[in-house]
Amino acid sequence: MSRKKDLRFIILFVVLVSCCLLYLFQSSYAKYRRGVTGEVSADVAGWNIKVNGEDIANKKTLTTTIVPTFLESENSAAGVIAPGVEGYYTITIDASLVDVPFECTIHSDVADDSSISDLKTLSYQINPTSSTTDRLTYSADTGIVQVIPRNTSQYVFRIYLVWDDENGTMDNQADTEVGVSDSSQALMQVSLQFSQVNN
Repeated sequence: MSRKKDLRFIILFVVLVSCCLLYLFQSSYAKYRRGVTGEVSADVAGWNIKVNGEDIANKKTLTTTIVPTFLESENSAAGVIAPGVEGYYTITIDASLVDVPFECTIHSDVADDSSISDLKTLSYQINPTSSTTDRLTYSADTGIVQVIPRNTSQYVFRIYLVWDDENGTMDNQADTEVGVSDSSQALMQVSLQFSQVNN
């Protein structure tokens, strides 16, 4: 009888231990199957660039005209271009609302509908001051490529151009005809591209 009792006790003990192990196994297994969902919220980096004070969002063309500066010399009046005369125009980038650094590429070429085909972009300065004299040579192949830091309120490009009378394709007669015609226009085509710098 004692042997049956012991056997019952052992069977009961094994069943209890098995149930406890089974419960523990299911409980720990369930820990690894649980899932939880949540939301990650982050502010999106601002990308609001202004060129010469004009917001360029959703635009392909600036509505304002970039006006060049031609200084007075002994051979020409201020504000006009003539063969051999050099001038410049300014592009100011306002990136104060841009939260990432970006690359700005500027191409400056004579426009197809310009009366003067001998216009040429010579050089440029970045953030010129009254004491700045160094100019960087312009390359028609690469243009001007510059990384602009994030949240920069003013980044200035001064781009120099000339009516290249010595190396141009226009002869003296063509130069004269352009000067005599009231409908003549000296036009440059400027394109700007912006792309985020990858970190």
